[in-house]
Amino acid sequence: MLRPLFLFVFISSCSFLKGTPSLKTIDTDRLLNSIKLTGEGKGRLTLGQSQHVFSVDSVLNEDLDWIFAVSIPLHGEEVMILSDIKSHQMKFSEVSSFEERIAKEFKRLKLNKILTTEKFMKELRLLIRFGLSPQWGQKRDCKPQQNETICELDGETFIVHVLDTEIKIKKLLGQGKSLQIVAKNLTESFFQKTDIILFLNEAQEEKKVSPFSLEIFW
Repeated sequence: MLRPLFLFVFISSCSFLKGTPSLKTIDTDRLLNSIKLTGEGKGRLTLGQSQHVFSVDSVLNEDLDWIFAVSIPLHGEEVMILSDIKSHQMKFSEVSSFEERIAKEFKRLKLNKILTTEKFMKELRLLIRFGLSPQWGQKRDCKPQQNETICELDGETFIVHVLDTEIKIKKLLGQGKSLQIVAKNLTESFFQKTDIILFLNEAQEEKKVSPFSLEIFW
């Protein structure tokens, strides 16, 4: 079942090699607005050695809840809901089924001893909130630096790196940990792939080895 996803990545990589211009030549704000977080597609959740492939349907509803619904073969539909992302503060809500899956895997892998699932979900919400900010009416405050762009939103800091073939939004979690959105395969209007990746230390980030990754192919 993974073969179509790998084939898509291979074809997209080849198209870049044929002469696609570097993303560094494109305005950073335009790139940020091209990162896709809502729509339909395919996804893959990797936690340690465990992988799940599924279809995805993600929306930002009228109440500004970000709803991420997945359909996993043999398991059925599971949902993750980040409520009222216009609000900076995370509101208490009942744990949804996809969040519960993540929490169980965090416990199984003992990741919860390094980063609690509550902290993870809070930081994930802030990252998604930043990515969707134009859709709920907030303008990002971004200042270019030498090799990166520093963005502020309601007192939270996000570091944006633009590489030749991808753009990264990094949220630092302290002690070398970070949660990132990585977007790849830019079309005329949006990136066709969105990854959400957790790194527990800088060595993992350098080697691109992550205990948690959520890949979405739009």
